[in-house]
Amino acid sequence: MTRVLLIAAIAIFACGFALAPTPKEIEAQERAARKWSQTVQSRYDFAALTSFLKKTVAEKKSWQDIDLTKPKIGDKWTMDRWGTALDMISGDWSFSTSDPKGDKFTLSFTYDKGDRQLILKCIRKTKDSFVLLEITSEEAVVMLI
Repeated sequence: MTRVLLIAAIAIFACGFALAPTPKEIEAQERAARKWSQTVQSRYDFAALTSFLKKTVAEKKSWQDIDLTKPKIGDKWTMDRWGTALDMISGDWSFSTSDPKGDKFTLSFTYDKGDRQLILKCIRKTKDSFVLLEITSEEAVVMLI
């Protein structure tokens, strides 16, 4: 009997994490994403960011046998299509910063059939001036909503 109760408790606990967000939670996430986007757009010149990315890719060309020239760089940056993610997309590249008022940010793309992510770790010097700090690679994180 104890085993059945334990399994039932685990099942109920696990299902709690699979529940869809409520409309209020979705609204709060969308509001936070809009605020993040407004803050980032006031602090970054995205035309200059595109130029920086193109220049960096042209100079580096590859990193540890990963072709940096293959992912498409779009003409402009837009909020992620889900509307609640805190990143912006340009072609195959993604811009992200955990602190929109800070100066550290990443530019990344997925490769290896979406299993890995190449990350350019950068810093913002001014609204239109950026510096590449390092290039890394890691397993891609997939978040299910």
